[in-house]
Amino acid sequence: MERSREFLDGLRKELPVWQAEGIVTAGAARVLAARYALVRSAPGAARPREGPLAAAAGLAVVLALGAALLLSGVGDGVLLPLTALAAAFAAVPLAVKGEALAPAAAALRLEGRILFYFAAYALSFVRFAEAARFRSGLAGEGLLAAVPPLLVAAAAVLTGIQRADVDAHVRGEAMLLVATVVAFAAGLSLDTGNGTALVATMALAFLAVGRIVRGLSWLARGPFIEGIVVATVVIASRAFDVFPSIWISLTIATVCLAAAATALIAFERLRTRAPETVGVV
Repeated sequence: MERSREFLDGLRKELPVWQAEGIVTAGAARVLAARYALVRSAPGAARPREGPLAAAAGLAVVLALGAALLLSGVGDGVLLPLTALAAAFAAVPLAVKGEALAPAAAALRLEGRILFYFAAYALSFVRFAEAARFRSGLAGEGLLAAVPPLLVAAAAVLTGIQRADVDAHVRGEAMLLVATVVAFAAGLSLDTGNGTALVATMALAFLAVGRIVRGLSWLARGPFIEGIVVATVVIASRAFDVFPSIWISLTIATVCLAAAATALIAFERLRTRAPETVGVV
């Protein structure tokens, strides 16, 4: 049966994204590419390097910006530009078009999500959030440095809202990160770090739930494990931050680890019972 050009173009564009998210394995992606003749290059040609190159370029930007901001300490909202940059990376797939840029967009989205995890996790602790509060008002270096990447992220989200060919999960994730950056800016301007810590914890929780739901709906191991790991780390670390007794904290952390292991085992059993759906898009 001959497939339409729109179907083939869409499949060619989405395959790298699905593979990066763990929805399909590398072997399944090659089988699908061969089945629908998606590979146009000659046999033996070098694999596309857009994804690794984009990830390396993004990492270089993160390291350069982080070094420039963090050398003077964590005060005056210097973590805010890193969260804004993470939101911009996560929103890249909403703005780019074409199969050639799909691997690069997927790599930057993953990198942005990881960067946001680290920055938000640091801000989820009240003591750290208080140390990171704005000291210079609207003239603070953190706030000023966060404006350009935040505008880029917001523009990409607005573009993605108007596109029907964008994954709804990717769009929602980018919107969450952009809204969280704005909430961080408001929280860091308060007299205490309680608001910022609450926003960071809720953002991490929403991201974790989203990845778990993504993994369950697609039976994809990568997103599910990512969500379980983030949820476990956030809940277990909150126990040490909230309860004064080390034994209570250790008990809660142990329960979290046991629950995470149980969830992973149950997920693998679910994949085993439905082998015909694993990796199917």
